[in-house]
Amino acid sequence: MLSAQAIQTAIRNEVESRIKVYPCNNLRASNIGHPCERYLYLLIKHWDEQEPHDYGLQNIFDLGNSIEEYTINKLKASGYEVITPTQRSWKVENPLITGREDIRIKDPDNGELYPAEIKGLSPFEWVKLNTVEDFCASKKHYVRAYPSQLLVYMWKFEKEKGFFILTNKLTGELKVIEVPFDWDKADAMLKKGERVYHALNNPDAPLPAACEDIAVCEDCPLRHICPADHSRIEAEIDDGELEDLINQKEALAPQYKAYNELSDQIKACVGEREKIITDTHLVQVKTIEKKSYTVAARTERRINISRL
Repeated sequence: MLSAQAIQTAIRNEVESRIKVYPCNNLRASNIGHPCERYLYLLIKHWDEQEPHDYGLQNIFDLGNSIEEYTINKLKASGYEVITPTQRSWKVENPLITGREDIRIKDPDNGELYPAEIKGLSPFEWVKLNTVEDFCASKKHYVRAYPSQLLVYMWKFEKEKGFFILTNKLTGELKVIEVPFDWDKADAMLKKGERVYHALNNPDAPLPAACEDIAVCEDCPLRHICPADHSRIEAEIDDGELEDLINQKEALAPQYKAYNELSDQIKACVGEREKIITDTHLVQVKTIEKKSYTVAARTERRINISRL
């Protein structure tokens, strides 16, 4: 008998039937940007032990396929020639990374093809991402990983730039972000790959370092076999007081820098003079000899503040 529950159950069963764990034999463009090198190591060495993703994430993957088709049609309707790769995947060597770009867009002036990645994003995330720096500064580790994926494609095809095509999941609006090739980031990415493969190919080599961000560990499908200490201190959520103090400090930082620069200029201007009178101030110099001493042992708490 037809009912809402019957339809819902059929939908769920169909979606869950496609949830599978697939082999991972090498690094991929889609995962080389992951912040945890140990995860990449375990993903290749113990891929069959990872926990499968859930029903919700499978739906997100399915929606992503629809968004990709929608975005390509929008680009074509705008007059651009879009090439969708037909080969399953390609590879770059040393270190081995495989992948396949979503599309390549043809430059109408010279016919050159540039790699582009299509990303469907929530309205909140879509608004925040306007430059490649915004990706790198994201609180979400998977968003921070996106530029590495595009970087692999630029490396493979020897292109000086690539593009992100961001589609707002709520409004359907497209946003295009040009990403220049970054040699420093490419070098860091390739060295990361070399470290992972070194650990895989050398049984006596230590495990690659685990990610310091415990938030990444919380949803890791290989957490159950990772020897990292998952009891690391978790962050507490500020009630707003600390945020206000940090913002005030950052607002005063330029003045602090200017203050120190002016102090240095004043010292240089005074030079070897002992006493100087200006229109409004008396400047006197006192020379103090500081004796060397040994600092007594103590415990210090040093606070490091970084913007999310």
